[in-house]
Amino acid sequence: MGYLGINMVGTPATPLCKIQRTPSCTPGGPKVSEEKILVTVRMRPLNRKEQAMYDLIAWDCIDNQKIVFKNPNHERPTIPYTFDKVFEPACSTQKVYEEGAKDVALSALTGINATIFAYGQTGSGKTFTMRGISENAIKDIYEHIKNNQERDFVLKISALEIYNETVVDLLNRESSSLRLLDDPEKGTIVEKLVEEVVQDSQHLRHLIGICEGIERIMST
Repeated sequence: MGYLGINMVGTPATPLCKIQRTPSCTPGGPKVSEEKILVTVRMRPLNRKEQAMYDLIAWDCIDNQKIVFKNPNHERPTIPYTFDKVFEPACSTQKVYEEGAKDVALSALTGINATIFAYGQTGSGKTFTMRGISENAIKDIYEHIKNNQERDFVLKISALEIYNETVVDLLNRESSSLRLLDDPEKGTIVEKLVEEVVQDSQHLRHLIGICEGIERIMST
């Protein structure tokens, strides 16, 4: 897990927990009228091993918001599941980013706390998708900075892993288990978590690569 902070130099540091949100326009996206959680589903295509075994995809994509389980026994009618967005197996990571993550990623440039995370079992494509989203977000963030030379931006990154109820700093291999603390101004914080200032896009990619090389992967 990682955190990328973007600060505009010269802006008063108001605690985020005390900021009252108002409708704002995300760079490159439509106006956001309210805070909400968006849930999207990306259907993974069959890999070569699954194709060789003549496996079948277990879900049907009815439209861009509904999926339904293929019931081989037809014992009972299948019920469709509805989400904010459904991406079919042939859909590209670029489309997943543009339609499912871009507005959330760039909302940080307007001072909004935003989170994007992938959930699914081992081998479902979480890492593949998140790498594509991260790469596209980096490009768009630095493009925005390039087009807004009248403002100064400071990018900071911190990264942590929660493994067996232990919090580990991925940017500091020598750190021991970190503690979660409740701060009256900032809310929940991680004590002694390293926060590194990003020099440029290549430096950011380098730091993300370090974190990916340290994190542990377990079956879920």
